[in-house]
Order: sequence, then C-alpha cells, then structure tokens
Amino acid sequence: MKYLSIFVLTFFFIITACTQVDVAQPEETAVAIPSAGETAAATDTVITTDTPPTEIPTVETAVSTEIPTASPTPITDDLAIAPDDLFLYPLPDIYTDDRVTIQVLPQVPDDVPVESVTLHIYVDGAEVAVGQLNLGSLASMPQATFEWVWQAGSIADTHEIQVTLDQGDLIQIGDENPDNNTAVITLPVLAAASRPVTERNATWVTAENDCCLIHVVSGTGAYRDLPALTKMVETAVQEAGRQLNLEPEEKLDIFFVDRVIGQGGYAGSGIVMSYLDRQYSGGGLYETLVHEAIHVLDRQIAPQRISLLAEGTAVWAAGGHYKPENLDQRAAALVILGQYVPLADLADDFYPVQHEIGYLEAGGLVKYLIDTYGWSVYQDFYSHVIIEGSKLPSDALNQGFQTYYGKSLSAMESEWLDYLAEEEVGETAVQDLATTIRFYNVMRQYQTHYDPTAHFLAAWLPNPADVIEKGNPADLTGHPQDEINITLETMLFAADIAMRNGDYNRADILLDSVTRVLEGDGAFIDPLAINYLNIVRKAEAEGYEAQQIDLNGSRAELTATKKNSSNLDTFRLRLQGQDWVFTN
Repeated sequence: MKYLSIFVLTFFFIITACTQVDVAQPEETAVAIPSAGETAAATDTVITTDTPPTEIPTVETAVSTEIPTASPTPITDDLAIAPDDLFLYPLPDIYTDDRVTIQVLPQVPDDVPVESVTLHIYVDGAEVAVGQLNLGSLASMPQATFEWVWQAGSIADTHEIQVTLDQGDLIQIGDENPDNNTAVITLPVLAAASRPVTERNATWVTAENDCCLIHVVSGTGAYRDLPALTKMVETAVQEAGRQLNLEPEEKLDIFFVDRVIGQGGYAGSGIVMSYLDRQYSGGGLYETLVHEAIHVLDRQIAPQRISLLAEGTAVWAAGGHYKPENLDQRAAALVILGQYVPLADLADDFYPVQHEIGYLEAGGLVKYLIDTYGWSVYQDFYSHVIIEGSKLPSDALNQGFQTYYGKSLSAMESEWLDYLAEEEVGETAVQDLATTIRFYNVMRQYQTHYDPTAHFLAAWLPNPADVIEKGNPADLTGHPQDEINITLETMLFAADIAMRNGDYNRADILLDSVTRVLEGDGAFIDPLAINYLNIVRKAEAEGYEAQQIDLNGSRAELTATKKNSSNLDTFRLRLQGQDWVFTN
C-alpha cells in the first residue's frame, strides 16, 4: 500500500486570462449579426436536424447585470461524495502507461472540520493512496489532489476507481449517512497506439531569450508560433520590470499550454499561459503576460502580499485586465451598475467574488493610490500589508492604510468613491463592462457543464516543472473536444470578438444562444446555434477541427486545423439549401 501526502499548493498561483497571439488568427472581416428576429428569419433554412426551430426572442440592447454569487461547494447537511466529484487527469482520455492524477472535490458540511476527513483511494480493489482533505483552490473548497498516484499499466483495460471518505466512520456529527461516503467510477484505459498522433509524439520544447525560458509542447499552436511568442514575452517582461522598477533576479520560466486553465493561466515561481486557437475564455495575451510577470517580479518587494493588492497591482501595471482599459472609468462603471463590492468584503474573500468585478475594482483602487499619493508610498504600503495570526485581510489593509496613508480603510474607500463619482462615464463604457461581466458568467457556466476542470475555482494547477519531471504533457494540454465543446467554444470566441469590436448586440445574441444550449442540457434548438453546429460538422466531415467561425447570415468564414496538425487553414462557406458548402 502506498501512502501519499496530498499535494499542498505551495506553488503559489494567481489566476487571470489570455488568448492566442495575433499572428495565429486569420484576418478579420467586418461582419454584423442582424437583429435577433432577422437572424432567425435568415437562417431558418439552415436546420438539418429533426428538431423544429424556435424563433430567437428579441434581444434588448441593455444588458442584464445581475451577477451570480460564486458557490464553491453545494450546501449539504451530510458528508458525501458522488462520481461527479472525481476528476482524473490527463484529459480527456487516459492511455496505457499514463501517470494518473486523481482530484476529489466532495461535499463537506460546515460543521465538519475539513482536515478531519480522510480519503482512501482504490484501483481494482487495491489501495493506492490515503490522505486527508484540505482547503485548496482559490475558493477554499474542500478538496484533495493525488498527483500521479497511479500508473495506468501497459495493457488497455477497464478499471474501477473507488474513493471512500471517513472509512473508519469516525465522524458522527455531519456524517449521519455513511452510505453516501463512497464513489465508484469505471475508467477505460485506451491503448497507446490509439492516442492522437500529435499527442503520441508530444515533447517539451524550450526556447530562450534575454529574460525567459519559453516552454511549449511540440505539435501545438504555441510551438507553431514560438518565434512570435518569444518576442512578445520579452517585451511584456520588460514592461513589467519598468512598471515595478525591478529587474528579474533570474530568467523566468513561461509555459504555453494547449488548454484553457482557470481564467487562462496562473503564476508561481513560473508562469503557465493558456494558448490555443479556440481560446474561448477570451482576453488579451500581451496584457496577461505583463500581469503574470508582475506576479513573479513583485515577490521581490512584497513576498507576503494579500490577494486584493496583488491582483490590483498586476491589473494596474498591465494597463487593464483583458485589454488596455481606463481603470478609473471601469471602476466608476462598477458603481453605476450597482456591482461595486465594499473593499473589506472584497479583501476578505477575494477570489470567489465575480472575477471581473474583483480584478477591475482592485486595479482601480491601486491606480488611484499610485496616481494620488505616488509609487514610493504605495510600494511601502504594498510590501508591508501582510496577514498575521488570525487577522483578516481587511484588518491588515485597515492597519496598512492607517500606517502609510494616515487614514482608515473606510476613510480611504470613501475618498476613492468620491473621486469615482466625479468621473465622466459614457454609456458605451458601462455597456462594455456589463457585456464583459455577462460574457464571463456565460463562459463559466459553459465550463461548469462541459469543461469542469477548467473552472478557475476548482482547477488543478500543477507546478509545470513537476509535470515535466513526473507527469504527462497531456496534463497541461488535454481538454474535452467533443462536438458540443467545439461548437460552444467557437460561439464564445465569436462573442468575445464582437464585444471587443464594440458590437454588443452581436455579442448578446451569441451569448443568448449559448445560454439556451446550456439550459437545454445540450440541445441545439435555435437557428444560430444550429448554424454553428452544422459548420462544425461540415469541418469534421472534411477532416478538420473548427477553431473559429465568423458567421454572417448565409455566409461564414471558418478557421480550422487538419486533424493531427496545428496548421491553420481559412475557408469560406455558403449556405445552399439546407447545407453549408465550401466556396474555396
């Protein structure tokens, strides 16, 4: 029997978002989705399924700004675990000789101490690991991650994975029903010969420049675009250094991986960035590189910084969160939308707050402090606001404000809010922020349904150096690629492009369509979603995987990769009768 210590995330990480480098994208064409009613009429003939279409309801220009509260763990009165609480890596399939990581996210009542919950993991009846739960992930969710705990073996077969909580039934209060303490799943292990060619031959490749070691996996978009990425990385790290007036103490390790993880990346002693052609989480790559480089560099001046200030400093230094942004206007727009979060609340529970709201508010605060009182004062403040003992982050923040600015947290907050009240904020700025918030809410709803291990509050964020030494390249590149994943991801990608182009009506229509699929348990009902689905199927029939779809009525532009290739090809399609056909 092997006793494994549960992985504790000493590799400190910060979540943000990114997208692929511009050279990997096709030249954009100016398009506009008509009004919702016109879209339905224009595409009724597209439907090739047996399900009759329903007309898309009219989409109002005003965006709903109701923000759902992050819910780390379902509220439960009894300790329990279900098959859906188990996640096995690599994704989406496990092949012979893979080293398998098992992540467990059970349901734990508030009155049960997390560390008192033991776990036993069995494969085909043989115990392979024992450990305890811990409060991992950004939302402090009860979890356990057993990294590379079991090797799949050399023979393709089906295996039974069993995870049992509190096997000795030592927990009585909060675990009245021991019958729901075990989850069992059946795991097919596929033959290595059936592994996709690009994954079968995957190896880590490293390029070096003056600032960094850039690591990519062969056969991926990042490997294809490595020369351009190498140049961009150097520029971004230089900008981060200028903003903080710091030079890196050593070369930074930056890993570009072919899957969305969290918001698109994380940083610790190194940086991991999502980089794929179907970057459905949106965002700007350059700003994210600066953001993450700040997280590595600022440890030299603030090794114990609190989350609100760490993220705010990175957003300020990058000049925005996902793109160049006027942070004063973004923060003022939060107030106008009624989405402003009191600073004490934000500081004490930063990451579960709606991601865009928390990051932009933190960035706006940091900008105000630096613009108003200067960088040197802020640097001293930032370096010395730390959490000691049982003190809450808001207490540390309050003490820091009093020490370095001569006023309390509440007084500084009132001063800043008065400043924001004087900011002139146009209707477009408010709508842009509202649509941004909505986009990411829908994107995370998609992750919850169809790409759960990518969700930033629950994602496994391994140290990439450990992955190279102990794991599999697929640990950082594998992701679900079923038909529904490809279709919804191309729609989210299109919505992000529309939003960045200021076409909020187009973005809203696409988000409405994605939402209908999610709320319909994967059913494609309205014509717009069926259009995307049919184009994805058309690409599949021709041996391609759709990466981006630019749909305009009865015409579309498709960017796709040939199976087992990272080369991007662009095609034009036209609707003929009920079928999409290539015109080039």
